[in-house]
Amino acid sequence: MATIVLFGASRGLGAALSAGLPRPGDTVWCISRSEPPPHRADQVHRRWIHADLADPRQMDTVVRHLGTTPIDVLLYNAGVWESVDFPQVSDTEIQHIVNVNLTSLLLAAKRLMPHLIAAPAAKVILIGSTCGLENEGGTSVAYAATKFGMRGAAHALREVLRPHGVAVTCLSPGSMATDVTWEEGPDAALKRHGQKRIPVHDVIHLLRCLMELSPAACIKEIDMPALLDTDV
Repeated sequence: MATIVLFGASRGLGAALSAGLPRPGDTVWCISRSEPPPHRADQVHRRWIHADLADPRQMDTVVRHLGTTPIDVLLYNAGVWESVDFPQVSDTEIQHIVNVNLTSLLLAAKRLMPHLIAAPAAKVILIGSTCGLENEGGTSVAYAATKFGMRGAAHALREVLRPHGVAVTCLSPGSMATDVTWEEGPDAALKRHGQKRIPVHDVIHLLRCLMELSPAACIKEIDMPALLDTDV
C-alpha cells in the first residue's frame, strides 16, 4: 500500500490520476485549489488538501496536513499557461505561471524531502510537457520556461536524492485528451479526438510502471508526444 502526494488534482490529468493511478488500499493526498471530483468506491483513501499553489506560502498548509507521513510517490502535476499571446500577458499572470509551475514545485521538493527519505525506495515524478523540450515550436513563453525549469530541477534533485535511494523522473507528455475522464475509457478519447491526443490512461499506465520499478532502477526522462504531433 502506497502513500501518494498529488499536486494538481482537481481536473484534467490530475483528476484522472486521482481516479486511476492508485491501487486499493493506497492513500492519495490530493492538493489543489478546488476540490477534486468524487470517485467511485474503490478502497482508495483520498484526502483533499485545499491549497492555492500560486501562493508559495500555502506550502505550509500542505506540510502541516501531512505531518510526518512517509511519502512513497510525490507526483507534481500542477501546471497553468498563458491565457493570451505572450506580448499581451500581464506581469501578474507571468508571476502566477512561474509560482504554480515551478516555485511551488521547488518548495514541495525541499519541504517534503524528509518524508521521501523516510519511505523505502520513494519516487518523485514531475509531469512536464513537450513544450519544455528543445525546438518544440510552441509560443507559450512563460509556460515553456517553467517546463524547461522543471526538467533542470529534476536532474539536480535526482543527484540530491540519489544517496537516499529516491528516484526522480520527469515525464513530458504532448497533447492529451484531458477532457475525457478515466471512467469514460481510452476508446472514448481516441474516438473524440481522432487519435490525435493521448488518452490519460496511457499516461497512467506509464506512471504505474515507474512506481513498480525496483529500487535499483531510475528512469531519468520520458518524452511522450502524440504520434501525430510532428513538431517534437
